[in-house]
Amino acid sequence: MTEIKAVVFDLDNTLYDAEQYFFGAFEDISTYMYDEYGTDSNEVFEVLLTIWKEKTSMYPDLFNDMLKYFNIYSVEEIKNIVQIFNNHECKIKPRSDVIPTINLLRKDNIKLGIITDGTVHRQERKIKVLGLAEYFDIIIYTKHIGHPKPGELSFQKAIDNLGVKPCQMIYVGDNPYIDFEGAKKTGMITARLLKGEFSDIDTDEWIDYNIKNMYDVLYLLHT
Repeated sequence: MTEIKAVVFDLDNTLYDAEQYFFGAFEDISTYMYDEYGTDSNEVFEVLLTIWKEKTSMYPDLFNDMLKYFNIYSVEEIKNIVQIFNNHECKIKPRSDVIPTINLLRKDNIKLGIITDGTVHRQERKIKVLGLAEYFDIIIYTKHIGHPKPGELSFQKAIDNLGVKPCQMIYVGDNPYIDFEGAKKTGMITARLLKGEFSDIDTDEWIDYNIKNMYDVLYLLHT
């Protein structure tokens, strides 16, 4: 492998387990539903959890389906639920191997970046709570540039901002549906972390390496 000079990471389900955020946000929504409509908060939580686990976080109608289940769907109520989800005061922690790996990468003078989809203020809050901002040279919120993954623009922006050739960069993500196509098309080396809700999907499309933990990134530097 060419000498690696930069590593760029996805955020959700890569640097932390996104289940932490969803569970907390679902609890907030369940409390709201009880306060507003008297619905059983445990049932609301279970309905949300069932839909999410069955259809994954990529499913756009999670909250629509939940409200329809309880026969209280409206456009205004969808807005309320989405706002609660986005404003959740999360208590999330990085995966246990993330900070040690990042420190070792920085010790080797590897430039570091994050590319993340999602509502900007929600993703900013996550990064703040995780305590990650100080470790990274760039953080790219795809909403800011109007081109979410798997589009190539955010990856090209990372290449330009870090000043590193794409063949000298590793992109680490978890979601084979959106994480790797754009990175690979710009010339990056791609590594899929086999953790989280998409870990059982059997595909190697756009993926150069499968890794089981963050420490494997260090191994790739010397492959």
